[in-house]
Amino acid sequence: MLQEMDPVERLTSGFERFKKEVYENNPTLFSQLAQGQSPKTRYSGAGAAVEYAVVHLKVEYIVVIGHSRCGGIKGLMSMKEDGTTSSDFIEEWVKICLPAMEKVKAEHSALPFTDQCTQCEKEAVNISLENLKTYPFVTEGVEKNTLKLIGAHYDFVGGSFGTWEI
Repeated sequence: MLQEMDPVERLTSGFERFKKEVYENNPTLFSQLAQGQSPKTRYSGAGAAVEYAVVHLKVEYIVVIGHSRCGGIKGLMSMKEDGTTSSDFIEEWVKICLPAMEKVKAEHSALPFTDQCTQCEKEAVNISLENLKTYPFVTEGVEKNTLKLIGAHYDFVGGSFGTWEI
């Protein structure tokens, strides 16, 4: 009988398979993505989806994944001190991550801007994970050890994938 693979190991091995079968075979696409993206998605009923997954589907893991060269994070990191933006791209949902930006600017101000953005991509994941804990059903699942919250970062420029648990 085959043993079921740990979900984080399954995610990591899936990434390795993706890297070999897709990433390495599409250098032009990933080179274009490395220059930036401009998603148009606005706020959705994420809370309802999370509640359904946790309460009704009894999921055991929630994984929040950030990615390299995120246009939203780049815009966030480019915001002026007064909160105004230099582009029309910044949507209200990106401002949720202002604490991530502030932490990165306080702790990593000596880094080049691109590296600061990478740090902020990861901190934004942590903000999302902490925000998930504001849902009582998530907090209950974490406290009862029936639910784990996993952070991850996909660096498609360097071809790496990392995870952490909070």
